[in-house]
Amino acid sequence: MAVIVVVALFALHWAWKYYGLPALPDRRDYKSIEERAEKALAFAKRHRMNEHYALFVDYAIASGKPRLFVWDYEKHRAVASTYVMHGPGGGSTDERPHFSNRPGSKCSSLGRFQVTKVHGTRNKRGFRIKGLDLDNQSAYARGLMIHGAKWVDRNCWRNYIPMNGKCCQGCVTVSCRGMDYLYTLINGEQKPLLLWNYYTDNQQ
Repeated sequence: MAVIVVVALFALHWAWKYYGLPALPDRRDYKSIEERAEKALAFAKRHRMNEHYALFVDYAIASGKPRLFVWDYEKHRAVASTYVMHGPGGGSTDERPHFSNRPGSKCSSLGRFQVTKVHGTRNKRGFRIKGLDLDNQSAYARGLMIHGAKWVDRNCWRNYIPMNGKCCQGCVTVSCRGMDYLYTLINGEQKPLLLWNYYTDNQQ
């Protein structure tokens, strides 16, 4: 009987996290977005990018919680979020990512990026990202993308999504359900979206 109860609770926990997407961030996570939202909008205007939506990833949030947020400037709030795993390079652990822009590092990168509508050669349901800061300009050459991976969906019930070099070598790798939402959103907008990756202990 106890085994059945444990299995049932696990199933409910997984289903709540999986089918609850797109989830809204809790108020503690809003602060880091709000601090950057107006700066991001001004940056987008200067670079002739999208002024309706922007994407923010706070890598300081545990990967078992949604940490990519879609900010809607007309509604002045986040309207969706999804899980993001990080790259395994540079001594990263499941709990703590290390960041690098170096080709071959297999690390996630910080800073501001343009989400292009260029697809990868193997992953057509994804978009390559172009670094817009001095310290992330090799992102496009590295082949970094926003794309989905079933690994994220299968492990979103954990506190930390286990790293998997086959699924993520520094890309913004999200859940497949999250990618369905982003794929429709990005394709539906004429101007490219701004993506801002950051770590809240870091001023980037």
